[in-house]
Amino acid sequence: MKTQKRSISWGLRAVMSAMVLTGMLPPETAAAQEVRTKEVVFTATRTEHELHDVVSSAAVVGAEKLKETPAATIADALQDVPGVEVFDQSVPGAKRVQIRGESGARVLVLIDGQKVSEQKSMDGAAILIDPNRIERIEVVKGPASILYGSEAIGGVVNIITKKGGDKPIGVETSLAFDSSTDGFTEYLSVFGGHNGFSYRVSGVYSDQDDRRTPDGTIDDSSYMSRDLSIFLGYDAAKTSFGLGYEEYWSNVNSATPPGTTGGTLYNFDLDLPLWERKKFSGFAEARDLTPYLSRLRLDMFQQDVNKELINIIGVKPTTIMTIDQDQRTRNEQRSWGGTLQADLLPHTDHHVIVGYDLNIDDLDAVTDIEQTVTRTRPRLTTTRTTSSFDYDADAASHAIYLQDEWTLPADFALTLGARQTWVRTELSETNNPTLNTESRSDSHPVFSAGLTWQGLEHTTLRTLFSQGYRFPNLQQLYIGTVHGGADPTFPNPDLDPETSNNFEAGVRYDNGRFNLDLALFLSQAEDYITTRAVTGGRQFTNVEEADTHGAELSLGYTVKPLNLTPYASATWLKRRFETGTFKTWDTGHPELISRFGVRYDRDLADHGLGIFTDLFVRAATEADEEYSDGTSEHHEAWQTLNLAVGAKFGAQRQQYLTLNVLNILDQSYTTASDSLESPGLHAVVKLGLTF
Repeated sequence: MKTQKRSISWGLRAVMSAMVLTGMLPPETAAAQEVRTKEVVFTATRTEHELHDVVSSAAVVGAEKLKETPAATIADALQDVPGVEVFDQSVPGAKRVQIRGESGARVLVLIDGQKVSEQKSMDGAAILIDPNRIERIEVVKGPASILYGSEAIGGVVNIITKKGGDKPIGVETSLAFDSSTDGFTEYLSVFGGHNGFSYRVSGVYSDQDDRRTPDGTIDDSSYMSRDLSIFLGYDAAKTSFGLGYEEYWSNVNSATPPGTTGGTLYNFDLDLPLWERKKFSGFAEARDLTPYLSRLRLDMFQQDVNKELINIIGVKPTTIMTIDQDQRTRNEQRSWGGTLQADLLPHTDHHVIVGYDLNIDDLDAVTDIEQTVTRTRPRLTTTRTTSSFDYDADAASHAIYLQDEWTLPADFALTLGARQTWVRTELSETNNPTLNTESRSDSHPVFSAGLTWQGLEHTTLRTLFSQGYRFPNLQQLYIGTVHGGADPTFPNPDLDPETSNNFEAGVRYDNGRFNLDLALFLSQAEDYITTRAVTGGRQFTNVEEADTHGAELSLGYTVKPLNLTPYASATWLKRRFETGTFKTWDTGHPELISRFGVRYDRDLADHGLGIFTDLFVRAATEADEEYSDGTSEHHEAWQTLNLAVGAKFGAQRQQYLTLNVLNILDQSYTTASDSLESPGLHAVVKLGLTF
């Protein structure tokens, strides 16, 4: 594999060098001009709206931002969005995101609006797609259950991929190097469009070695991945069609966090030699069908997510006995889904969307366990046993949803939403003698109401009430897990669905020079799903209440004569868990997370060059986590100083070179949501060309 890595890396670098040396870059026929454009967000409303007008808290990470901050994973690209945290749970190559304190299992991941589901995971769906293929990322913070269903109780991350182009053939390529892992990422894409037809073929290969930190190299933290995709599309005046195939493969090592072993546990190792996603998708859209039917769209997909886990555990329960256990699990999940949505215009000031969602997950899981028990007294004996457990389970959900937007007098706009969801899950077959085949069904409505006012120039005031709903997954209900610790986590078929009521108010202001986005939020959740200690391990259970409140702020001011923009963003969050006699505000989340800095931008039109620098600090306060058994965990506060510089060149600024120097002071720290120490002083450099 290393030989393949070197050949791909040197080959791509040779191609890129040749293009520069031979002048195969677009001729500078006209001076580039700096243009300010308003960001358009689709995810928060399932229709196109300017971000400034959206009633819910939303954010967009655009193509330019993705170029300037080269990220190893999609999750890394989101770490500076207020309200969003990135965590890896000792698996750096499969990071996830949490929003407003809600874990990855409560954040819905979409790729081009289509769900990436995960029925057998403690932490939700990993984002199995490479950042190089991304056009932009849209984030909805807070419940989006009205439009997107169960897993969206905490928020939505919608990843919009790159499609075709506006000329018959184009090539996009990039090379990135991360010094914290001595890792290269190579990307090549061929794309184009002609007479309404469009296409794109892309490939990415990434190989990252073990992470280097101020306290040394973290063993077993390396990973490699490859990402292949094909898209074919057709656009006419009133219709659009598209077909796509994508395949993501990874081999991910899982490092053992410090403090994992000790006491009776003397050995622990977890690896994921296979984690892959394969997907076929298609869509058809018709526009302006009648004066009252502005759009009709059908999306469909079939997706396979396969995962292999190896967990090796060594326990010494007594001085004369050791137990060594090798656990190997293969999860194969096949999903089908689709959405049919109609956009209606019954009146010039009235926009209604109505849709139907369907999602089916079929999970086949096999866990093989080999156990060796060694006793030293009364004589040395060794006993080996093997067992294999099979699970066949499925989950099906379908829903109808409606959102009604009214433009009212006096610059008000009212948005009402409702969704009715039906869910059925079943463990249809298993040879595990401790489990029973059984099924669960549920139906649940949720509602939302939001109001915006734009009576002041450049300003939007907004308020929103929304409900959230999340049904337990197959692992929590029927299967459980033997991975991730010395003790198993048992399922609980009596789990109740999670529900929440959420309130939010905010203001947005942007006059082209000064911008501000402030949101205050409150979430009151019931029947929150967590785990509790039981005889022989842990078990999934419901917490009676989980209340969260906080604020998110981002602001910046551009001093145009100097081309400088001081800026800051911050999230303040408090959370309380309550169950029975146990109550705590110490839930493991920093009370304050922030980023602040100063940015310099200048476009040198006469030289066909644009440059930027960004000097900034990332910081988080300390966090404590208290458990119902009386134990607790403390996470130290941290701060890092960072610098990003870059240049964009060519007539369309399509070529770029960026350098990010991160953790300049080489601070040793671990974020509250991670279990592995973060990298020390390191650089990430990326060269990208489009022609």
